[in-house]
Amino acid sequence: MPAPLFLRHKENTNMAAITSEQVMTLRSQTGAGIMDCKGALNEAGGDIAKAVELLRKKGLAGLAKRAGRAMKEGVVAAKTSADGKNYSLLEINCETDFVAKNPDVNSFAAALAGDMLSDATLANPAESDAAKARLQAVAMKMGENMQIRRGVVYKAEANTAVNYYVHSDNRKAAIVEVSFDGNMAAAKAELETLAKELAMQSVAMSPKYLKREEVPADLVAKEREIYKAKMEKDEETAKAIAAETSKPFKAKVPEVIAKMLDGRVNKFFQENCLLEQAFIRDSKLSVTQVVKNLGTKLGGNVTVKRFSCFLVGIE
Repeated sequence: MPAPLFLRHKENTNMAAITSEQVMTLRSQTGAGIMDCKGALNEAGGDIAKAVELLRKKGLAGLAKRAGRAMKEGVVAAKTSADGKNYSLLEINCETDFVAKNPDVNSFAAALAGDMLSDATLANPAESDAAKARLQAVAMKMGENMQIRRGVVYKAEANTAVNYYVHSDNRKAAIVEVSFDGNMAAAKAELETLAKELAMQSVAMSPKYLKREEVPADLVAKEREIYKAKMEKDEETAKAIAAETSKPFKAKVPEVIAKMLDGRVNKFFQENCLLEQAFIRDSKLSVTQVVKNLGTKLGGNVTVKRFSCFLVGIE
């Protein structure tokens, strides 16, 4: 039987009275999700103590004592759809290596990575309430804070190939997409091999960008400023040592300093941009050269379109 109108009005008033401060206070005390906290506070009429009790009864406050604990451990998982057109990569974080190696956690990660292939709402699992709810059940069982840190889904188009690499420790993985403007049917196997090689490269060398054009200009300027300051300090030190030892000192001319700065910045790009890195299987070649060489062999242009690299505990 529905509640009388005046009671329903009172309930609505109570719901409207719940503040974000109350929600965050309850969340900090219990570790429960925001929507769960809101619901409990509405049900408890704004009484935080009662709301905590409600959440405990629902099994959603069991992680309260662990709230705030760092989640620097975890696992990665990757899956491919049956038709070979969709690929997913997922990272789950937890507090301890013991939980990261738990079969239930690994099974959950694998299952969610698989579901990401067919359910568009899970394409970005870190923002999916449904995915978070599923993880919450696992976290309760494990007794640790856990989170879906990130996830991506790549789709292989008619002119692209995708592949991934997951390291044996299940803590590092990467996924790469390459395109080709030639005979895709004949080249697909070698392109997929290249994508896997570059995924392995990403895991080993952890590049932050695909190419130098993607690096923010302010970051490049900051790096240049840091290098310049260090060079100036080195010059001052060299000058002081020369004076102490009564040896001649010759300051570097501006042209030389500018060239050295360019060299330092180029080294920064070579370390942080996938295409400019030395290839892990042949350090005499850059990744760009390896990609170009394969294109020549296949009779077309090969392009690395994008990559994602997930390293547990590292940005």
